[in-house]
Amino acid sequence: MILIAVPASIAAVALAAGVAALVMRRRRGDPRIADVEEAMAIAADADAEFEPAEAVVDRAGYGALVRGADGRHMLIRPRGNRFEGRVLRMPYFARLDRRYLTLGPSRRMSGRIILDLGDAAPVWARRLEGVVHRRRR
Repeated sequence: MILIAVPASIAAVALAAGVAALVMRRRRGDPRIADVEEAMAIAADADAEFEPAEAVVDRAGYGALVRGADGRHMLIRPRGNRFEGRVLRMPYFARLDRRYLTLGPSRRMSGRIILDLGDAAPVWARRLEGVVHRRRR
């Protein structure tokens, strides 16, 4: 009887752990920004002094760029299973490549994000003039 109970108990514990891991993985999911309103809400939550005025969301929903009423810009990027917002301050790196805008800290060791902004990419790149530092390659 004991020879059957021990393996059955181990199997039950392993099954419960597997189900819990699956539930947690589905709950975390793949975070994406649904629309401009959600991006502006994330920006407002990230900094109480930042008043969002306009935003553009990456076509896949992986990030966003928000312009504040005072002219500052905030980058919304994924952090684990949620999003974080940071106001762009010097020195910052930006590079426009057709419809893609690459943004991030000037230090190469820090993470950069590539936003697919479509036709809006050149417009937002011009708005960032003076805010970001461009490094030639």
